[in-house]
Amino acid sequence: MEYGLVVVWLGLFLALGAVALPAGSAVFATLPDRGAGLAIPFAFAWLAFVGYWIGQATFGPETAIAALVSLVVGSGLAMRHGVEVHWRRYRDAALVFTLAFLLLVGIRAYDPAVHPVGGEKFLDFGLLASLLRAGSLPPEDMWFANEPVQYYYGGHMLAAMFAQLTDTAAKYAYNLALAGYYAAFVTAAWGIGGAMGAGRGGSYGRGGAVAAFFVALASNLSPPIRLLVWALPTTLGDRLADLASIDVKWLATGPSNFHYWFASRVMERGASDGTFITEFPFFAFLNGDLHGHMMSPVFLLLGVGLAYAYWRTTEEDAFRRAGLVFLAIPPVVGLLLVVNTWSAPALVGITWLTLLFAPTPPWRLLPTRVAARFDRVADAGILRQESARIAVATVLAGVIAALGAISVAPFLLGPATGRSIGLFPESPSRLAGLLVVHGGFLAITVPYLGRGHSRDRLAMVGLLAIAAIGVTSALGVPAVGLFGPVLLGAWYLLRTGGDVNFETVLVVGVMGLLVLVEFVYVIEQAGPGRLNTVFKVYAQVWALWTVAVGAMTAGLPPIKPSVRRFGRTLRGRTGRDTETAGSVATVLLVVLLVSTSIYAGFAIATTVGGQSGSPTLDAHAYIEADHPHEAAAIEWVGDRSGQPTMVSAPGESIYEWVNAPSSMTGVPTVAGWSHEIGYRGGEAYRSRVRDVDAIFETSDQRTRANLLDRYDVTYMYVGPVERERYERHSYGDEPGISVAYEDEWVTIYRVDESELTA
Repeated sequence: MEYGLVVVWLGLFLALGAVALPAGSAVFATLPDRGAGLAIPFAFAWLAFVGYWIGQATFGPETAIAALVSLVVGSGLAMRHGVEVHWRRYRDAALVFTLAFLLLVGIRAYDPAVHPVGGEKFLDFGLLASLLRAGSLPPEDMWFANEPVQYYYGGHMLAAMFAQLTDTAAKYAYNLALAGYYAAFVTAAWGIGGAMGAGRGGSYGRGGAVAAFFVALASNLSPPIRLLVWALPTTLGDRLADLASIDVKWLATGPSNFHYWFASRVMERGASDGTFITEFPFFAFLNGDLHGHMMSPVFLLLGVGLAYAYWRTTEEDAFRRAGLVFLAIPPVVGLLLVVNTWSAPALVGITWLTLLFAPTPPWRLLPTRVAARFDRVADAGILRQESARIAVATVLAGVIAALGAISVAPFLLGPATGRSIGLFPESPSRLAGLLVVHGGFLAITVPYLGRGHSRDRLAMVGLLAIAAIGVTSALGVPAVGLFGPVLLGAWYLLRTGGDVNFETVLVVGVMGLLVLVEFVYVIEQAGPGRLNTVFKVYAQVWALWTVAVGAMTAGLPPIKPSVRRFGRTLRGRTGRDTETAGSVATVLLVVLLVSTSIYAGFAIATTVGGQSGSPTLDAHAYIEADHPHEAAAIEWVGDRSGQPTMVSAPGESIYEWVNAPSSMTGVPTVAGWSHEIGYRGGEAYRSRVRDVDAIFETSDQRTRANLLDRYDVTYMYVGPVERERYERHSYGDEPGISVAYEDEWVTIYRVDESELTA
């Protein structure tokens, strides 16, 4: 186990947060903790944004150092201006980060491999390794040599910067960066959930703890339901499984049959179409991809924190409000475009809702004369006032989106790829699956929005909601009936002065996303229909809803003996009964937290218990055991400097052991995995596949020489995959081609272009 690296990386992350705290406190001055809970995510964002722009000219250790120096200067200026810093809260945030970081390091030490099955580890490791070889941004595509990567790479770029600051090899940096992003995500949820809870007069610690829990350990309701199916008598268990549309297998057949994968695929897409991807944070990090949807929540929640800071800024502080909207939020939107493009619209949408519902009308951000005109319009009636709010908030959100795009213009003009939009997908979500995935959050949100209202009103609203679910289920769109009433109710409370706050803005945003993906999806190669859209949007929904429920539960009282008076509590006749109702709610919350932690308990136990060797963070360690014939050759390729072009068998059949030399080293190959079809189009990829096949198969030396020259190939890799696929295995007797490395299983040829046949 590489304990020294663990200490170095943890020290780096905590030091970055401490250095960033003064600058962050200046930005988040209106939050109860002055941004202490967001100090580490703030440091991540600062380094990534500055590193991105310096990296356009040069990318290397000097880039990371320069970005770090700029952060020190920024915090120094903040301290010089007398910014108030909440060091005690940062101490708490550092403790939360440390616990989360060590938890995932411990898990990954028992399963550190970046194998090709069950995720995107080959893609993610290849991006990280490519960035560590790159001289500038964007990096060269390790699966499409001589061309810049056509994929969002910002999170991997920051991971590479951490590796450069600590002088860590990619095979260790992968798992350490994964743990760092996990811990930063948990800490961001803790910081925002706590701040919003305290902002409502509740407990910072409770709000933060609940939010952090839902990121760090919670699952959807599938594991507790499956376990309950097993525990109940057969008839009742089968009935429950039918109601939840859950197959009676895995955990439903007993604890010994647990498998970590099942809980991430619980929403059916159709009779024979399989299931949607319904990952939750703990599953994603346990599975071990260093993927965009796992890194972007750090920046998404940072943007939510900025929106909340705007919400809490008084109308009189016009300079701060304008700075947050036009200077602070747009770069975070830009970062999200580079880290995980899917998340940028979500932050723009949350900002739009913040401007729309904030106590200060959005037109107060406009020049005084223009604002005065809108004030007169607002005074003319409620309809005009609402129309003015919506119109101005929409225009300002558009400006924020444009500024965000400008802040990372090289990415949008280069690596970013376009996608088309589809409407009315063929596989709408089913009610049972929606409840299994989102039921835990709904169990907190619905009672929260309904508190304080009369029994008659709640009964009427409940009946209408049930009717809506019934009608929309019959029409095939149950998500509208399930989430639509919550959206409308939250919107109503925000605009009528109900006992709600910023957490309800997030609820409106979440409900909007959940309804939107039932009708709109992105057309792409990553899966049939809206599979990938549901996958990527639900990841953002979990992050946003997590901090909202943290704030909702921050005001719950401790559990008291009076909870036994549950029957009288429901009548709600006295203040004492109301207090007891709070205790009952706390008990139910504890039950929910315990039940959704079942998955984490089983997953950690099986991961740690299934390890036979010594713990390690070496992502390459498995190669020697699982693919010993290529281990030495891949290590040889990894020792090459720069980004020489290699040619190897194309990865037309993905999620298999193919293109390992490029994926494990960052040395680009002419045609790698067929993911490239989604980035560059089918013909561009297949054209390269034909050329690679010709390089290996042709008997005409001139044809081979011309193709090697066209792609500027330096090495030809002939390993087990190439030997199985192609009949020819020897090329060293041709002009310009000589053996550079050879063992029993792999031969690597060096190509000298000056000696190739004309």
